[in-house]
Amino acid sequence: MTASSYVAAHPVAVRRPRSAGGTAPLFGREAELDLLRVQATRAVGDRRAQVVLVTGEFGAGKSALLDAAATRARADGFAVVTGKGMPLETRLPGGLVNQLSDGLRRLIGEPGPAHPATEPEGDQESDALAAFHALVRDAAGRGPLLLAIDDAHLADPWSLRCLAYTRVRVADLPILALLTINRGQPPHGEVTLPDVTGCGPRTVDLTGLPECGVADLVATTTGHRDPAFTAACREMTGGNPYLLRSLVGVVRRRFGSPAELGIDELRELGDASLGEVLRVRLRPHPGAARVARAVAVLGQDATLDAIAELAGLDQRATLRAVETLVRLRILADSYPPAYTYPYLRNTMLADMCVAERAANHAHAAKLLHDAGVACRRVAGHLLAAGPIRLPWGVEVLRKAAREAVPDGRAEFARRCLARALDEPMPPDQALAVRLELGHVEYGIDRTAGKARLREALGKAEDPTGAAAVTEAMVLRSCGIAGIRLALSVAIQVVARLGAVDHDLAQGLRYLTYLAAAGGDPSSSGCAARVYDELCAEEPGDPRLRRARAVLTAVGHLRSGDSAGEALRRVAEALGGEPIPAISLSYPFALFVPLLADQPDQADRFCQQVGSDTAPRDHHLRKGTASSIAEGAIAQTRGDLPKARAFLEAPLRTFEDMGAVAECPMATLCLAWLVEVLVDLGRPEDAAELLERNALTGVLPEVFPHALLLHARGRLRLADGDPKAGLADLLECGRRLRARGVVNPAILDWRGHAVRAYLALDMREPAAKLAKEGLRAARRWGTPRTVGLALLAVGLSTEDTLEAERALAEAVEALAASRARQHYAEASAELGTLLRRRGRPEDAVPHLRRAVELAARCAAKPLARMAADELRAAEGTLRPGRDTVHGLTKQETRIAGMAARGLTNRQIADALHLTRRTVELHLSGAYRKLGISGRADLSTALLD
Repeated sequence: MTASSYVAAHPVAVRRPRSAGGTAPLFGREAELDLLRVQATRAVGDRRAQVVLVTGEFGAGKSALLDAAATRARADGFAVVTGKGMPLETRLPGGLVNQLSDGLRRLIGEPGPAHPATEPEGDQESDALAAFHALVRDAAGRGPLLLAIDDAHLADPWSLRCLAYTRVRVADLPILALLTINRGQPPHGEVTLPDVTGCGPRTVDLTGLPECGVADLVATTTGHRDPAFTAACREMTGGNPYLLRSLVGVVRRRFGSPAELGIDELRELGDASLGEVLRVRLRPHPGAARVARAVAVLGQDATLDAIAELAGLDQRATLRAVETLVRLRILADSYPPAYTYPYLRNTMLADMCVAERAANHAHAAKLLHDAGVACRRVAGHLLAAGPIRLPWGVEVLRKAAREAVPDGRAEFARRCLARALDEPMPPDQALAVRLELGHVEYGIDRTAGKARLREALGKAEDPTGAAAVTEAMVLRSCGIAGIRLALSVAIQVVARLGAVDHDLAQGLRYLTYLAAAGGDPSSSGCAARVYDELCAEEPGDPRLRRARAVLTAVGHLRSGDSAGEALRRVAEALGGEPIPAISLSYPFALFVPLLADQPDQADRFCQQVGSDTAPRDHHLRKGTASSIAEGAIAQTRGDLPKARAFLEAPLRTFEDMGAVAECPMATLCLAWLVEVLVDLGRPEDAAELLERNALTGVLPEVFPHALLLHARGRLRLADGDPKAGLADLLECGRRLRARGVVNPAILDWRGHAVRAYLALDMREPAAKLAKEGLRAARRWGTPRTVGLALLAVGLSTEDTLEAERALAEAVEALAASRARQHYAEASAELGTLLRRRGRPEDAVPHLRRAVELAARCAAKPLARMAADELRAAEGTLRPGRDTVHGLTKQETRIAGMAARGLTNRQIADALHLTRRTVELHLSGAYRKLGISGRADLSTALLD
């Protein structure tokens, strides 16, 4: 056949079959087959030999592509001669070239001589090379020839020499040479790959099958086409055809159909027979199999030190083995070393017997624990160690379980604790683990969790140990269901303690009361019924006395009957090492507003709740509780930027953990931050915060959500929806009253409800509620509480003289407190009233103070309102008249604010001026006063 007749008869890319001839279907390789046909056409059309190198990792389908190309070439009129490099013939001289010679002789009908047992030498070598060259030329002279050589990297040196010798001598013939090699395994020795293929062969690099190819292979093999299953198979194998067929084969043998298999189960599958194949293939490479197994066992913890220790190799040998595995594409080129595909790792693990795998994981667990690796990762190896006894791992498993629960990995926590129970341990430790396991199981299956807890308490031989474990459970409980469970266990343990240890029982009762009082209405009602009984007994133990002090301080705070006694009790509770009772969310929420005016006690409180030694809600990380306390105290004092900074960081952590809907401390943090954003003039941010956390509807009836109702009510009022705001604020008040919390120092819901009533033109209920709040505030007696109540009375009173007296008293009371923003608000309201009564000269000092204080607090809505009133008041005074200093009124006002420490930007924001205008007025004031700058203002204005 001539070259022209061949090209005419076989145009390029006429068809794209999924299979070629009688071979098995070749999925997803149509483009590669077409490229090989193009090279075949070129060899005939140009009458020049073409070399194509097919590369790919183990199992990429190189041999299958070569077979399909050979079948297609035969159909297209090529004579095909095949040869295959084999591991057993690598050292056999002429192993590959003899296969090719036999095929060439059959092709031309020439009988062949016996093959030499050794590599030819001297003149025999020259004759042998010439003879092979003559065979190739003779065969190619009869028509197009395909030389298909599989696994050329395994060919013996003599065969490679023959191929290299012949290649340069048949360049003018219609020959297509196809060679396949494993990526990372080119021939090494006297003859190199470029000697055989030339410096620029056309290369086909086989990667994983495309998604459509994987889908077709899986569907053809299993009769099941499911996109999720296909995607998981591709993820596990990278689309490697050999691995993919192995995985599908395992699925069919174990499960029959993929429909019976979950995706998570699929990700755990491995093939022991394939693992054996890989182990054998790695045998020629020193240490590679041992390192591959070590990496499989270690997983993400496969550092070079750990690999070397587990494989029993030195560092240099480990590095060489890792390099080999990376070249072979068994490991990815990454650090730490990891398998290219999860299925390869599973396969290596499946190749180990159960005992060997368990022993390796036990060894790995110890290595990682000693290296300080995170408990959750060490726990993974402890779980995989199976029946091997590792008593040192009990505490690691418990810690890993505690960390897993807030991350939403309850099943992992359950497995860790169940595994810990397999280890020998003292009775008190065993009880602790059983109770922890019951608590975790309760979150997964309430029936099973209750049964586990009953069983644990039934086996408890030491009530003292049970009390310590139960205390930790109460402190870590979250959500209504979790708190109820912890309280039910605590009640049972208290009953069992009885006369065994009265002090221990009493301490647990204190803690139980505080947890219950902040829970749902049922728990809170139970707590209220035992309050008097708990307070009646004065314990002898100093630590118990401090716990009781928390209890009694909470009682005084709820009832609002004695601020002095409450402060004395709080000081007693804070006077020593941290105690668990303070870390509960209920006393936390009550103590914060009380301590806002007590700097020393507030600092001590923040230190205690931020202590590492105090057990607390498992959603709290180090420093989170103290940050929330700092933020809430700053908010009460009116330092809004500081409050926002302290509250935003922990809230982001809570949101990342998904804890906002469950954790009481997260709810408190969010509620306080919403109020801060409202006061800063950022209601849109506050609304987005509530929307993002799905807190715009009905809220659970637990104490922290009462604070959230208060914050949401304030936001709705600021957004111009007083009706919805009033509903939230009244519901907040109802919930607080139901728990006996009537003290306005805890939450000024009445004052904001008064504003909502007034916005709805409902003065009568506003005045009634304001007077109720004032009576409660006077009973409590602190300046901030009384001042806020008087402010509400002044706003709601129709009689202007009575309103002025109330507002003046409010200003005086709040001036004695640390609540700077509230002081500014009262000053603004008094100044506004005086201006409207026609007394602008009396109004101006109050309004100026309000502007300055609001600007310092960064309370922009309040600052704008006060500035507007101030301009209105000053506008009614005689314009243009200079002061005794020769300054205009605007210069006097701006100079006074600058003398008090406000920056030009703060002054501009407060007075709604540009910063340039402020600078010009200050320059004029400096010139008239004869001073050089801001530092001399205070003295000059006093002269």
